[in-house]
Amino acid sequence: MNWIDVISAGPGGAELLTAQAKAAIENAEAVFCAQRNADLASPDKRRPLTPFEDAMAAMEGLTHPAVLVSGDAGLYSMLGLLTRRFGRECLRVIPGVSSLQAFCARLSIPWQNAKILSAHGRDCAPEALCHYARTNPAVLLLLDGEHDPHWARRSLDAGGLADLPLTVGERISLPDECIASYENRPYDPLSVALIQNERPLPGLPAIGLPDDAFLRGKTPMTKREIRIQVLAALQLPPDAVVWDVGAGTGSVSVECARQCPLGAVYAVERGGDALALIEQNKQQFHLQNLHVIPGEAPEVLADLPAPTHVFLGGTGKRTKEIYDTLPSGVRVVATAVTMESAQEFAALLPDYEAAQIAVSRLEKVGAYRMFRASNPVFVFSAVKGENP
Repeated sequence: MNWIDVISAGPGGAELLTAQAKAAIENAEAVFCAQRNADLASPDKRRPLTPFEDAMAAMEGLTHPAVLVSGDAGLYSMLGLLTRRFGRECLRVIPGVSSLQAFCARLSIPWQNAKILSAHGRDCAPEALCHYARTNPAVLLLLDGEHDPHWARRSLDAGGLADLPLTVGERISLPDECIASYENRPYDPLSVALIQNERPLPGLPAIGLPDDAFLRGKTPMTKREIRIQVLAALQLPPDAVVWDVGAGTGSVSVECARQCPLGAVYAVERGGDALALIEQNKQQFHLQNLHVIPGEAPEVLADLPAPTHVFLGGTGKRTKEIYDTLPSGVRVVATAVTMESAQEFAALLPDYEAAQIAVSRLEKVGAYRMFRASNPVFVFSAVKGENP
């Protein structure tokens, strides 16, 4: 094999296939392509592109094979897979018109400021889609049979973004092309979509929601001032995987989920009333990445995805058992209100940082205002080392 031509087929119609791409198809020894692009290559040259491993093995036995990919090879194609298999020096990439480029051209809109996402054969969490839709004036989305326009519409609605318009394009550049506002009807498996937001937010929400923003009942809740310190100590990136063990009302879980739109938060709680409150608070803040986990820790933790960050808010008498289940390298933040709990965390956590926070809140008492002190709270943070 001398080299492989990676040819961008455009959105599908022959009129958007570039002259360079046409020449490369004609000169190739064999053209590996999906069924939807089969008409762009002569029958004697066509080879199946799937299964990918079989196709790549067949390419190794040829002198000058070509791979025909939809849209532009540099945008969510199998170019990365080919590069890892054969090396960049063995590939000649021929650019083309992407379906998103043609879609925006049909709509007569610029797209240089749009966030581009793909749910076509890739993980795209509803909360991630909603985050980008909240914070960008436009989101362009590649869809497939599973993650179709109905999935996109449901995700936006569940994320509190039902007012954002969704425009769908099907079979771009083909004779039966259709571009229209979302409707409740069947769609082509390989559609594209545009989500527009005239008032995008500048970034992640600020931490420190007011206490009265949460439904509380009689379940204990981590107060606002302490939550702010806990969030600061956790140092969450947007894709963090967080365990909130002993989640109570879910106030910390909610704050974490708002800061981790590309990750996930698991609120672990055993109490029935508390579980209902967490679920209600999750719904009122439209947090699709917050998962309520009923049960006793540490037993239920074994079935959860490995965390990057853990908040220990209510561990009862099983603090050491829970801590011992955590993987090394995880960042742990814990709160304590008694000296006994504080001493337990101090003995358990390696190279910890700690602060005692005493908050007094201004309250109105008759015709006067006075500060009322809350119980001091210890906040511990550490990174767990290797398990002994």
